[in-house]
Amino acid sequence: MNQMFEDARTIIRNINWENEEPNKPSHGILIYEFLRRGSQFYDFIDHEPNKRLAVFSAADMCGIKLPIEIYEYCDELNEIKDEWLVKSACKSYLEWAYLSGENESVALKFQGLYVPIIKLFSRGGRIRYHNGELTYGRAARSRIISVEMSTVEPEDISDKTLDKLDTNWNETIPK
Repeated sequence: MNQMFEDARTIIRNINWENEEPNKPSHGILIYEFLRRGSQFYDFIDHEPNKRLAVFSAADMCGIKLPIEIYEYCDELNEIKDEWLVKSACKSYLEWAYLSGENESVALKFQGLYVPIIKLFSRGGRIRYHNGELTYGRAARSRIISVEMSTVEPEDISDKTLDKLDTNWNETIPK
């Protein structure tokens, strides 16, 4: 398999699925950036505004069929228990990494599409759908990505910035 795909598999393998820290400040930034990138992708493929689900398979949206079945090939997805939406997002990330590694032009154009959501999972965040909303920790957003998200400024999701945000927050919590 290609290197981008194998690197993505390693990232998923290295996530501690037992560690869940639902309310870090970095999680809101990562969700926001994931939705912003998703909106830009939806704009590119000219998808209907009222059908822009927050969690989606970009490969499916582009009508691209992979030569492998991700769930069968990537046993690391079996480590994700009772979190179907998280597992679905990881599957979509792996599909996109595979296509990027195969030099699929749209996948290369939006290569970082799933990076924020995978970083969220790495930092102990999880997502769920509840009452028609995408929830993460105590917060929620619409499960439909707004068209306006395409026009907002990108967020800095470097580990340095996210670590600083979470560290500063942890220091303000009364002991």
